[in-house]
Amino acid sequence: MSEDESNRRAGRPRDPGVEGAILDAVQELLIENGYAGTTIGAVADRARCGRSAIYRRWENKAELVVAAVRALQVTAAVPDTGTLRGDLIAAAMHFAQADERTAGVLASILSEIGRDDELRDVAYRVVGGPPVAALGVVIERWIERGEVRADAPVALIAGLVPTAAFGSISLRRRALEPDAVVQLVDEVVLPALR
Repeated sequence: MSEDESNRRAGRPRDPGVEGAILDAVQELLIENGYAGTTIGAVADRARCGRSAIYRRWENKAELVVAAVRALQVTAAVPDTGTLRGDLIAAAMHFAQADERTAGVLASILSEIGRDDELRDVAYRVVGGPPVAALGVVIERWIERGEVRADAPVALIAGLVPTAAFGSISLRRRALEPDAVVQLVDEVVLPALR
């Protein structure tokens, strides 16, 4: 029997509205109370569900919080515009897409990441890793095409834009402006690659 069949047989079907209510509750509580003040009990109360409904979907608080962040994010794409600069800007614009709610939620977890290893690992794997990987793929592609020096430190350079973006969210509670993303690519990333 497949895992899906096993899940369908184990009790009543899940209400998709409950998951949305839980994730909305987590987002609201993160903005209002921060990570430390967001408890499973508070989420259950706000979402008007039982704690068991939460634990059936997520193993722990860190997984739940990261799911709430992921629900707000746009998927990081690997662009192919035909130019190195165009690809870098298109990939980096992912970090200029956080609206006020997303920025508030991200600021809440970013302030806690240094104190919670489990949250840091899950957040990087699910939230931070994919857009950094997209930038890395772009850089690797242009190394293969001969536009970027072969010894470029790909991971280091791919991390420059996210570092600036997360710094902006942590300190100012807002995403990088699109103009700042373009300037960062033109003034920092491109010179580092060449």
